[in-house]
Amino acid sequence: MQAKLVVSLALLAIISITSAIPILLEDEDGQQYILTPVLERERRDVFGQGGANGKGQSGYGGINNPNGSGGSVGYGHQNGYGHTVSVDGRVPVWSNKNRFGESTLNVGGGATQHFGGPGGNRNLDKRVGVNFNHRW
Repeated sequence: MQAKLVVSLALLAIISITSAIPILLEDEDGQQYILTPVLERERRDVFGQGGANGKGQSGYGGINNPNGSGGSVGYGHQNGYGHTVSVDGRVPVWSNKNRFGESTLNVGGGATQHFGGPGGNRNLDKRVGVNFNHRW
């Protein structure tokens, strides 16, 4: 009898939680219980701002042309660690079109800067690169 009660209570609890309807139960002693679904999660206390418990946001946008040229902009933020901003771009400097396809040589550059956080502002990270693109 006890096992049937436990199984029926478990089944009713699952049905209640999945259907979001409160269920009124009564045991053999006349004690009444109301099973209600948990509709929202309680926020845990967080010690400190950063690390694994910190909140972060980021975004990235850009354009890439078929010849390999283009550009992009990125942004990232992590609570307790600051902001990171990046910019990149590529432009064609040589192009050749013939019966075998089209070749393009692109030169590009970019920079990333980190602001704030425990270590303060960090050095500007600069980069330059060359890209060769061929389309048949």
